[in-house]
Amino acid sequence: MSASRAPSVLAPARATLIGCGVLTAVSALAGMAPLIAVVEISRRLLHGDTDVWPIIVVALAALAVKQLGTFGAGVLTHLADIRVSFRIRRELLGKLRRLPLGWFTDRNSGVVKKTVEDDVAALHQLIAHSVVEVTAAAVPVVVAIGYLFAVDWRMALISLVPLVAGLVVYQRAMAGAGTKYPEFMTWLTRLSGAAVEFVNGIGVVKAFGTPGVASRRFQEVSRNFARFFLDWAKATTRASVISEILLSPPSVLVVMVGAGGALTAAGWLPLTSFLAFLVFGTVTTAGLMTVMMSIHPLVTALSVARGIGEVLAAPELPVPASPIVPDPDAPGPVVRMRGVCFAYGDTVALDGVDLDLERGTVTALTGPSGSGKSTLARLLPRFDDPQRGSVELYGSDLRDLDPAELYRHVAFVFQDAALLRMSIRDNIRLARPDACDADVRAAAAQAQILDRLDALPRGLDSVAGEDAELSGGERQRVCIARAILADRPVLVLDEATASADPENEARIQDALSEVARGRTVLVIAHRLSTIRGADQIVVLDEGRVAERGRHEELLARQGLYTRLWEHDQRARQDAAERLEAGR
Repeated sequence: MSASRAPSVLAPARATLIGCGVLTAVSALAGMAPLIAVVEISRRLLHGDTDVWPIIVVALAALAVKQLGTFGAGVLTHLADIRVSFRIRRELLGKLRRLPLGWFTDRNSGVVKKTVEDDVAALHQLIAHSVVEVTAAAVPVVVAIGYLFAVDWRMALISLVPLVAGLVVYQRAMAGAGTKYPEFMTWLTRLSGAAVEFVNGIGVVKAFGTPGVASRRFQEVSRNFARFFLDWAKATTRASVISEILLSPPSVLVVMVGAGGALTAAGWLPLTSFLAFLVFGTVTTAGLMTVMMSIHPLVTALSVARGIGEVLAAPELPVPASPIVPDPDAPGPVVRMRGVCFAYGDTVALDGVDLDLERGTVTALTGPSGSGKSTLARLLPRFDDPQRGSVELYGSDLRDLDPAELYRHVAFVFQDAALLRMSIRDNIRLARPDACDADVRAAAAQAQILDRLDALPRGLDSVAGEDAELSGGERQRVCIARAILADRPVLVLDEATASADPENEARIQDALSEVARGRTVLVIAHRLSTIRGADQIVVLDEGRVAERGRHEELLARQGLYTRLWEHDQRARQDAAERLEAGR
């Protein structure tokens, strides 16, 4: 995404920020008046002129202007921050509603949370502080240098020596920061995602005694982030320290006192001018240091704004202006896929797939890892659109349907069994908010999970993630209960038992038998024993249909399915032997 997205995100605050920048500049100019007053009062007193009250009055008035201007600018920028943050959050929430579901499955919840909460909050620094702070620090630097040149050009040039030296060293320290800051933000996003993944899964892995497995990815991301940050810090720390020493007020005072004292002793610099350089010399370095320290949060905030802009610019699935209402009684297959092609960048996932799902049948997808099973399953609930070809429901192209209408006919249970932080009852009722408690309990019973839920501290009123710690298989059965309650005629099940333990696999299979009864089902499973009874098994390989038929027919062909079946049986036997040996 181009850098122009950052200004577009901040566009509503542009006029306020410009106005506050001007107000801050005026305040900073007024804030210089007391310093100039000190020099001018000293000059008059040294010449025997005691009429200094007019200068004092002007300095006090200017100081009042500075305080009022700074306060006013701060109030206005904070009000602008509140307005912009509210607008961006509203736009983000609206955008998230319109984004294809595939956008979410391609990202973990930590990334989405960081964008909606952390990144919007990070804009506070940019809008409420950066403009006024940088302006308030930069204006005195410019004014001080101009004033010193007006007093004595020789001393002004000498005063610039540490400034120039410090800036040169600092520029070397920051070389490459333009590419490092985006990389830094990327690592923070990865770290946030890994942390959320670890926290969400810790309860389950503790129950199975393998917390090291869950923490491995988080530890790996943490180590890689630490390695990146340490390498960056090593490359910049020495130069940064040197630049800070050169720009520190004591260093500048040493130069000023040495050079100014020599010029004053030689009679080339009046004492009052020497005083002016002592007063204003430290102003330039202090202001410059503030500007330099503001660069990091400023660049970080701009990077965050660009990230928010990327989300707001993400392509949405088109919604038809005049959507079609599908006819469930239309003749032909319930679902028809023709010439379906899909790619992730240059990687082809599906290449000309044809598939029919007949009414009331179970169609199982299988194949090697990366063969396109999950990608194909995601097209039916329209997580994505095929790049070529079509997916039809009751003879109507999904692209001609309103998404809400599509989900009145299609339900899905995917591998990541997501439960919201609300009661288990309300999690199941998401499918049908008006469902009564009896229907919720009946759905849970059909999903083979009611006995487990009744055993929770508050039964179905227990809150997921608080007093309802469920294993992956148990969460999956809650999601199956949700699908049962939804009572949609078409159901998509993606790897529903891929990560379940044997006991949960059996319970899940019983639940799936209930939910599949009388429905048209598309199911993907790596454990081929779970799909032996499917009406149709479709074997994918490198994005193409390699074989299709019933279990016995495919075994008789001695093809890819047979090899997958034999591998599955060996794996199950090995697992059973390991389990027996561990007893």
